[in-house]
Amino acid sequence: MDITAYKVFVSQLENLADDQVVDVSEKLRLRHNSSTVQKLAAERFSEAGCCPHCRSSRVAKHGLARGSQRFRCGECRKTFSALTGTPFHRMRNKDKLLENAACMSDGLSLKKTAARLGITVTRAFTWRHKFLSFLNRQKPQALTGMVEADETMFPQSFKGQRSDMPRMSKRHGGPCKDGTGLEKVAVMVVVQRGTRKAYDHVMADGSTPSLTEALRPALGTDAVLVTDGNAGYLTVAAELKVKHERFVSSYHGKGGKGPAHVQSVNRYDSTLKTWMARFRGVASKYLANYLGWRRLLDRFEDALTPQQFMFHAMRVNYLTPGTNT
Repeated sequence: MDITAYKVFVSQLENLADDQVVDVSEKLRLRHNSSTVQKLAAERFSEAGCCPHCRSSRVAKHGLARGSQRFRCGECRKTFSALTGTPFHRMRNKDKLLENAACMSDGLSLKKTAARLGITVTRAFTWRHKFLSFLNRQKPQALTGMVEADETMFPQSFKGQRSDMPRMSKRHGGPCKDGTGLEKVAVMVVVQRGTRKAYDHVMADGSTPSLTEALRPALGTDAVLVTDGNAGYLTVAAELKVKHERFVSSYHGKGGKGPAHVQSVNRYDSTLKTWMARFRGVASKYLANYLGWRRLLDRFEDALTPQQFMFHAMRVNYLTPGTNT
């Protein structure tokens, strides 16, 4: 729009009816949100700078499609956009993605999200898990210093499943058995003390081999593993060749033994359980997605903006808040 047409447009705003003002405001908001998403996608593409199909750096612009820049690879000759290779490729209503990110930053339920965006609950559910598919894979590796580890349990849930269930369905979840039996899912939670770095892993069971495999990517060679009195961690520390500090709560007390305590990971577990309660049960097959969601929120101390949520939802790599590395 040239300057003359713009001045005419602005001069006519005063003649708009109230419902027209609301309509124009909504269109401008969606236009701004769509532009923000495109900028974030372009930033992600500039970081990679290569074809998502063959990883060649010989790429060139190849016209526009629905307002989005297209590219063509000089090697494989395939075309793509900045969103190709992300969960948002070929999604419709991209102008609502930023608003959906705002809903997820606030931890809204599916019904509230659907009402805010003007979409169905089914689509809100699909969008939620598209946002979480990359976050699920963003975990810090090779933690250093004092690293606290502990298992936490979640009820085994078949929420949403209509057939092929291994047990009778339970109304409103039902009570769970104690321990680590078939009624619960064991999750390893690891926190690097003094930081916001948290690692988690859904385990097949609570056995020592499962503990070892869960902790293997989380511990650096100079890490000091700090645990409770579970004897299985002695074998884990020996297998992974890391220093180990432990305490027995029945002997030393819940506060631990000097620097040997798990208060940081217990804080994380408590916050995680409180946050998860708002969803009134999470299907076990989606548990890892929700754990990734919580990790991101915790890294930003629950002050995550929609733009930051979109930024991280487009990436697989674990990035420290405030940096692009």
